[in-house]
This record gives sequence, structure tokens and C-alpha cells, in this order.
Amino acid sequence: SLRADDDKTCWASFIDRVEGTHQVLRYCGEENAEPLWAESTGSLTSADIPSCIYCNAPLAYEFQVMPQLLHYFNVESDQDPLDWTTIIVYTCRDSCDKSISYKEEFVWVQLSTDTISTYRAISTPAGL
Repeated sequence: SLRADDDKTCWASFIDRVEGTHQVLRYCGEENAEPLWAESTGSLTSADIPSCIYCNAPLAYEFQVMPQLLHYFNVESDQDPLDWTTIIVYTCRDSCDKSISYKEEFVWVQLSTDTISTYRAISTPAGL
């Protein structure tokens, strides 16, 4: 299917960029920066990203937590381990209201297609 081909291409690009690194965090303060998506499934478009809840300015990609961090959590041996392909953090483009020490931002967790399928199978009530 077209969606599966998109995911394969996206995954190959993701692996090319991170292979051989121990990168657990990718930060980019450049204007119009884009996250490195592992799969096209579960990725966001600019229309999906909400505005700042404080000033209504657009939110911008600032950093992402990479799945390599899971290795350092030693979750591979857990029966029901954490799993994500990337965690993306968007912050206010205008860096508004500096009087607030900690502000709510927008975070998107992209789960792997396998993880989504597993959790759907586990959480679907019998007979549905």
C-alpha cells in the first residue's frame, strides 16, 4: 500500500540519520526546523499543531527525544516495555510571557506501528 511504502521510506531516512549515533535528544532552534519522523504514520502536519495556549502564537518544533533513550532505560527486558519512535516537543515561537517559570507546551508521541497494533489488540474488548 502507499502508506506502507511511505513508512518504509521514512524509516530508512530515519535510520540513515541516526545509525551509529548514541543520540538521545535532537535540538534545533532554527526557524522552520522540522523533526526527524521515524514513520509517516503518526506524524503531524502544520495544521495538526495547536497555537500557544498563552498568546495564541504558532508553536514551533524545538526538540525531540529519540528512541535510543529506551536502551538507557533498560526496558528491552520488561514484559510490557515503553516504546516510541520519537517524542516531539513544540514551544511558543514568540517565547511569550517570560514571567511564567514553567509553561505548558505541546508534546507529540509517535508510537511505532507495531506498538499501536499491539495496544489496540490488547485493549479491544472481546467481540468487537
